[in-house]
Amino acid sequence: MFSDYNELGRKILEISENLIASVSVPLPADQSLPMYEITVPDTSDKVNMSIGDLRFWQCTGATIVAIKRGQNINVSPGPYAVLHAGDIVVYTGPSNSRVAVQQLFTSGRTQNTLYLIQEQINTAVHMKELSIVADILGARLGDISDFVTMDKGMTNHSYLFSCKGNRYILRIPGEGTVNIIDRVQEAKVYRAIAGTGLCDDVVYINPNNGLKVTHFLDGVRTCDPYDDNDVKKCMTMLRRFHGIRLTVEHSFDIFGNIEHYESLWEGQPSKHENYAQTKANIMSLKAFVEENRTEYCLTHIDAVPDNFLFHPVNGVEQLQLTDWEYAGMQDPHVDIAMFCLYSLYDRSHIDRLIDFYFEGSCDERTRIKIYCYIAACGLLWSNWSEYKRVLGVEFGDYAEHQYTYAGKYYEIARREMEKL
Repeated sequence: MFSDYNELGRKILEISENLIASVSVPLPADQSLPMYEITVPDTSDKVNMSIGDLRFWQCTGATIVAIKRGQNINVSPGPYAVLHAGDIVVYTGPSNSRVAVQQLFTSGRTQNTLYLIQEQINTAVHMKELSIVADILGARLGDISDFVTMDKGMTNHSYLFSCKGNRYILRIPGEGTVNIIDRVQEAKVYRAIAGTGLCDDVVYINPNNGLKVTHFLDGVRTCDPYDDNDVKKCMTMLRRFHGIRLTVEHSFDIFGNIEHYESLWEGQPSKHENYAQTKANIMSLKAFVEENRTEYCLTHIDAVPDNFLFHPVNGVEQLQLTDWEYAGMQDPHVDIAMFCLYSLYDRSHIDRLIDFYFEGSCDERTRIKIYCYIAACGLLWSNWSEYKRVLGVEFGDYAEHQYTYAGKYYEIARREMEKL
């Protein structure tokens, strides 16, 4: 990069004047306009691509002024100009475009651009929000690098990035989450669990838009729901969490949210022909659940195997529970049902999990109540999936499994109730 932007601007203008010496030249623009340059590495997957194919301006917000190739300089190249390895691209743009340009020419999928987020998940993330993240970390926007898309979650989208030698995860709410997640309530949950050791404290959370930054944990693995050792550790952690009896001001109403998610379908009917009967069956379980609910405290709600993270600390594997956005006051035994649902357990595995949690001392009414929760939560997430379908996001087999559990465990719960 030229150290003197003014000098670079002068040289480019001089070249332009030589090329069109016979033409009357308009007055030059302010030569303090910032100019930058970057060399196209021979390892870049952008080699031999045209400026138009690169979508350079759309990706970076910057404009190419010239391309230097050896002793030749192509001033104001058009969209068909092809970039070669070793070319020096001279461009102008806002200061934060420098990082975007740098990442554009990095081989592979790694990019650090607002465009990447908009293109891949169709979520508008304003540069001011990324600037807020940089401010929180005591950094400049240009200090953020190695921005990589992580696996797309069911509710949100996550990105790994580096800043000043540390790695972080940026969480951006997914499609339609404004209608299903209260971010102010989520922020209050993180305040409630701060310092408990249940998970790392968040670095930053914005209760207005759901933007969240957390530390990246190296060497993490999730719970294997078919490994008894893993599952026992997770159930021990759940008991410890529930035993703390944390409280917040809001609750998570399972039966109320079944109705709420349905209301978001924009008048479209369920894809399940027997939905009305299934819903009526599930709603009929509410009385038994309320009759047999003995505990009420902060509950995770989304306590699925993927949210139990095992990670090494000084050579010893530690466990934490992440993703608390659905958490609220509820019967803590809902967390057991959620773990079973997501794991696609059969009844023998469900009973085994219940025994792990209660250490073999679960009474029959509580067990049936958990069957009721499995049925109710199956319909809950089925309705949630149908809302996502309205938004154009399909969850395929997951959605079908949830609806199947709703019907199957309604029948199981009813049969067991009749035996009481």
